[in-house]
Amino acid sequence: MVLLSGLNYDYASQQRTILTQQVGDGSTTLKVENTEGFAAADYIVIDPKTEKSEIIKITTNDDDLTLTVAASKFKHEVGAQIYRLPYNQMKFYSAAAAAGTYTVIAASTTDMTYAGLYTNYPYPTGTSALFYKRTLYNETTAVESDVAEADYWQTSDEGTYITPEELRVYMQFDKNDYPSPEDMATIIKLAQKQIAVDVSSSDQNILILASFMLSRSYVLRALASRSLSKGYITINVDGRNITKAYQELVLEAENTFKEYEKFVRDNTRSEVGSTNFMDDTSVVDPETRKAYIDNWTGTQDAIDRTYPNNLFGSRRRLR
Repeated sequence: MVLLSGLNYDYASQQRTILTQQVGDGSTTLKVENTEGFAAADYIVIDPKTEKSEIIKITTNDDDLTLTVAASKFKHEVGAQIYRLPYNQMKFYSAAAAAGTYTVIAASTTDMTYAGLYTNYPYPTGTSALFYKRTLYNETTAVESDVAEADYWQTSDEGTYITPEELRVYMQFDKNDYPSPEDMATIIKLAQKQIAVDVSSSDQNILILASFMLSRSYVLRALASRSLSKGYITINVDGRNITKAYQELVLEAENTFKEYEKFVRDNTRSEVGSTNFMDDTSVVDPETRKAYIDNWTGTQDAIDRTYPNNLFGSRRRLR
């Protein structure tokens, strides 16, 4: 899997206005400084390059400094920047050579996000050996920019066992909840580096599940740090806003990390205990094998063997 990052459309030359009245989440009415240059079925981006950035479609231009739009997802303050967008989505293409024929990647059409400069697409079967391009697409008019004019690039991104979207589903976060897809991808890569240190396994299932668990712990830690800097953090759950404090998030992160440690310990132990090498009595005699397993699992037998006359260390005396 590779994470493709397409440069967003540069809206700087597009029609611009600002909010003159605060907008709540779910609002369908925008009071703006001017409506000239905006039309029904146009897309606009509100608060670009912020966490509350979102693309909304205009339903009608009411010509009284009011734009009727599809429901907003976030609250926006007076003075928020608004730009017209000719595109609202991005498509990704791949080729075997830089000057080769680029074909669209199936199911790669992705809603653009303006929280940053790039829109990301996790490509499950992509590799760093391929070359990539991105086009801009208008979902309403089906107008697409020319792939021939797009710049090509190769990704140097390392493959990850899980995608930001999968982690978001695992944690039951809404699509627009923090962390952003870019932050999620970074957290997953950091978790995977740690897993490579903690786990020596060729079992993909172990590595995938470990990635989910450790990434979740890292996300909760990140949210805890964010709650300190912001005073709190709000997560939208089924239309309700749940506020979590720093200590709650830290505790949840610690519990998740403990679950990860137990998962790694149990599954790594299972792999080691069942290897052909350790089961081969012509290589390892049964007593030595048992001693190793006792040390790995921390059973009472290991304590008995070390402290045979210790009242508290001996199972025989405790019986």
